[in-house]
Amino acid sequence: MSMSVHLDGKVVNSEALFHTAMRDASGVEWYGGNLDALFDLMVGVVSEPIDIIWVDAAQSRAAIGERFDRLLTVIFDAIAYRGDGSINLRLES
Repeated sequence: MSMSVHLDGKVVNSEALFHTAMRDASGVEWYGGNLDALFDLMVGVVSEPIDIIWVDAAQSRAAIGERFDRLLTVIFDAIAYRGDGSINLRLES
């Protein structure tokens, strides 16, 4: 199962809403909604390709604060772990 998720920074203004969007996009109802579950989802549950487009990311960053950076760190860690270009992240201000 591949995954494509479109996040809108005008709407995704909390970590909980980010995780809800990831759960909905993946179709994995048992997704745990935390940073460990996010990593597991991206490296072991969802197959390639994984496309994440985050428009108005600066608005999410302002609303979520440092947890936004933690979310991105987990996504970047998953990209590095897979190492095959199968995860694509695009942030738009």
